[in-house]
Amino acid sequence: MKEHFNFHSALPLHLAAIKPKQADFCLSVFKILQEKLNISRKELQNISFLLAISGGVDSVAMLAIFKACQQYFGYTLHVAHFNHGIREESAAEEKLVQKICKRLDIPLTMDKGNTPLYAKEHKIGLEEAGRILRYAFFSTLRQQEKNCILCTAHHANDLCEDMLMRLIRGTAWPQLAGMSYFDPERKLLRPLLYTSKQELSDFAEQLDFPFARDTSNTDLSFLRNRVREQIIPLLEKENPKFYQNILKLKQNAEYDETHFQNETNAVLTHLEQCENKLAIPLAILQKNDKTIRLHTYRALLKKLGQGHSVTATFEKLDTAVMKNQGSSEFKFSNDVRIRIQEKKLYCFIKTNA
Repeated sequence: MKEHFNFHSALPLHLAAIKPKQADFCLSVFKILQEKLNISRKELQNISFLLAISGGVDSVAMLAIFKACQQYFGYTLHVAHFNHGIREESAAEEKLVQKICKRLDIPLTMDKGNTPLYAKEHKIGLEEAGRILRYAFFSTLRQQEKNCILCTAHHANDLCEDMLMRLIRGTAWPQLAGMSYFDPERKLLRPLLYTSKQELSDFAEQLDFPFARDTSNTDLSFLRNRVREQIIPLLEKENPKFYQNILKLKQNAEYDETHFQNETNAVLTHLEQCENKLAIPLAILQKNDKTIRLHTYRALLKKLGQGHSVTATFEKLDTAVMKNQGSSEFKFSNDVRIRIQEKKLYCFIKTNA
């Protein structure tokens, strides 16, 4: 872990305190943010950004970017740090985040969870358990602040890894193109999604910011690490511009997603809330084309917190919808189910009660 803090410029950290090239880099991140969110500099003054900071180089770079631009744009900053209770280094990372936030005069809220225990009790993997626990913590904090947007430090390399993992799992287009830049329902923003890890690492190093190195990132028992360490290098060997092509594909997916979202919203105007279930009449689904039906199924699952699902399951579901196959039930992860019954499609979370 790089623990020293050699940022010598006068505090608070702002654009005038760093080199012009570094300031331009910070502003380029916000240029994309303003374009994607369609938000003006004046409107940013009313926003509170909750930064999810692990202490790794990516999140530390994000923290430095947002702190450097805060005076110029006038938004509010708050940092959240979650200790998963897995690695021995976690305590040191907590102290590092505390040190950085104190140095930069940024409010910090921390929490800790027993991820291994949660994974065991819910019969899920450590990675999924950690994601559930930390986002529950972040969501609770975000809802306590007005006009608050949660920011994570996912970058272009993460996007590439996510896309390949979805391809391996059989995710359908356009979700195949990876995580979104902004999720309005969750108020979740990934401001670095079009920025490379190398750019972030260089920026943090140039400012002499301290950061931690997560040793679990080299553990090949995790699919993401195998994709990063073994698969992507082979693809880059075949095409050195692989990452750039991934970003172009992401842009095309966003254009398609915008179109499909408008069409899907029209179908969702017929959505019914029945007890703890979401329901849509089969007749409404059947009069739309298959592409819109598939997007509607995904939209329903998303409303229940379900992430991307495999194409094969949607294909079977759609066949049942078109054939009016009553009593058909389809299982998704996290106990989410879709059932066809009484000429309606029901989406719900199964309980043990």
